[in-house]
Amino acid sequence: MKLEGKIIVAQPIQSGVSKNGNNWQRQDFVLEIPGQYPKKVAFSVMNSNIQNFGLAVGQDVDIEIDINANEWQGKWFNSITCWKATLRNPGQPTAAQQPQTYYHGASSTAAPVQTAIPQPPVDFGEQKDDLPF
Repeated sequence: MKLEGKIIVAQPIQSGVSKNGNNWQRQDFVLEIPGQYPKKVAFSVMNSNIQNFGLAVGQDVDIEIDINANEWQGKWFNSITCWKATLRNPGQPTAAQQPQTYYHGASSTAAPVQTAIPQPPVDFGEQKDDLPF
């Protein structure tokens, strides 16, 4: 799965030794996906990919992730692991940031304007209105 967004959190690198005796490293990040209601996705980068990707807070990136569920002590957890990361061109807006054109040339970045439809004047003639307002 591919996601586009900005890195807003970079956690410290964690390390340990697996059951097989192999050393491992993991760094967790949070990606903010732009939109009317921005979404945040926490994901991990493992081992040598930490240095290869060189992710840092404030970078606009495209990431590709794998989602996997694991059981531990009767509870299920999702793990979201990034296996590819590409820095975006900072001068080029993402598809979500580009203004979209709507009817009558209005832009999505402008506030919506509601225009009144002209109505012909109503002539009641000699009738008297008996309404109290």
